[in-house]
Amino acid sequence: MHLHHVDNDRMANDFFQRDYHDRGMLKWGGFYLSDHTSALAKMHAAEQVEILQPRQTQAEVSQRLASAWRHKQPVHLQLNVWDANQVAVTVDGQVAGVDEDQIVIRVASGRYRSLQLIAIRCVSTGDAV
Repeated sequence: MHLHHVDNDRMANDFFQRDYHDRGMLKWGGFYLSDHTSALAKMHAAEQVEILQPRQTQAEVSQRLASAWRHKQPVHLQLNVWDANQVAVTVDGQVAGVDEDQIVIRVASGRYRSLQLIAIRCVSTGDAV
């Protein structure tokens, strides 16, 4: 049996011309780390504007915050503060404590944020968060 010797460069050129189909950017999709994809998801979520909720009375805000504190439920607060894009600022976390007319929220990073009760426009708790 006699094998025909083929030049490596010619064999590679033949393969790329006949058999290989470049998938473009699809081939790089597997290299994204979970950190990258979660950062991209957060970035896209931040681009969505939250609808301005109806203002709750201070008594309703206090009652909802007290209930969330007792039941250790997460809260979503919409504040009477506007960002540079004229969108209401929001805070997500758990009620960590109360000090007279202020509420302390533990946010996802583990830090604590103190807010005046009159600065809170609306409180969502539990499953609504």
